[in-house]
Amino acid sequence: MRISTAGMFNQGLQSMLQRQSELMRTQEQITSGRMFKHAAQDPAAASAAQGLDHALSSLEQFGKNADHLGRRLNLQENALTDAGDQLIRARELTIRANTPSVSDQDRKLIAIEVRQLREEMISIANRNDGGGRALFAGTRDGVVPFADNGGNVAYVGNDGRNDVEVAPGLLLGDTDAGSALFMRVPTGDGIVRASAGAANTGSGVLATSSVTDHAAWSGDGISVEFSTADTYRVLDATGTEIATGTWQDGETISAGGVQMKLGGTPAAGDTFSVGPAVNRDIFATLDALADAMEAPGGTAAADASRINVLSAGLGDLATAQEHLLSARAGTGSRLSSLDHAEESRSATALSLETTLSDLRDTDVAEAATRFSMQITALEAAQQVTMRMQGLSLFNKL
Repeated sequence: MRISTAGMFNQGLQSMLQRQSELMRTQEQITSGRMFKHAAQDPAAASAAQGLDHALSSLEQFGKNADHLGRRLNLQENALTDAGDQLIRARELTIRANTPSVSDQDRKLIAIEVRQLREEMISIANRNDGGGRALFAGTRDGVVPFADNGGNVAYVGNDGRNDVEVAPGLLLGDTDAGSALFMRVPTGDGIVRASAGAANTGSGVLATSSVTDHAAWSGDGISVEFSTADTYRVLDATGTEIATGTWQDGETISAGGVQMKLGGTPAAGDTFSVGPAVNRDIFATLDALADAMEAPGGTAAADASRINVLSAGLGDLATAQEHLLSARAGTGSRLSSLDHAEESRSATALSLETTLSDLRDTDVAEAATRFSMQITALEAAQQVTMRMQGLSLFNKL
């Protein structure tokens, strides 16, 4: 086989160029800290790194979602705490107003504060997240959810609630709709609510009411009608008489699975009823309490009517407090889930970053060793080429 001089020179040159290229790439890896600059240098690793970058970017977005949701849920919890404080104060004022020694004038002053509590409650329900979005408007944006129209509060939000993805496959609910928090509030004890007839003329006072036998209670309610001051009959929801009896002050009347304890002196024709607890907005409850405090007294019937309204209102306030506490518990549960999601995201991100580093980042120790070996290989190639250049037939003459 014959090898031309040009071929030997070209072979030596290509060997040196290859060694120089390898050396430059290793030097670039050490300098940049990356194993490859272009996808063509390692297509498989570049594709895998791109997927990991996308996954890390998604985790970063989940983190931003979680931060935003966490701020709104914390604001909701603060708002519900403040609303609960308003109800506590309303109960204190109602108990004071329901004291026989308090004068009508003092009750009117108490009513002023109750109405102020109502205004503050509306303000709480209309809070926003600082970014222009109402906390309690459901999924509607750009609205003030609660409007006071001549004493009647209207809700202009909706019943929806956004779900926010805070980790892969984990959706958490945004703030609750104001309709559920402030407009659909259970009354009574949450099961039944008792009330005295508005047209009662006696001094009968309704003390307590409750369900004693859920199997016997139809769920439609019953009413007690006094034929005389000490005789009564019990009617079901259709007006059918289901019981009769004589009554003494402080006696408990039981029929149809429910019971009620009465005091005072009812007049003939007075009625007292127990029915399923309905939902009512908390603003209307505070309004009713203030109206009752402002109502003139002075007669046994008027005083009994006020006592009945205020006593029923106290039960409504207690149930409303439990309603808000339940909402706060749900908010706290979501905040706890956010904390767990953050831990999950951190662990996942650490694993992805480790894998990405193995794919893309330069192992400096290994690259430095390889760099040293490549310098040696280049020097050897240079020496071989120089020796080949020195070979000539004239040396044999």
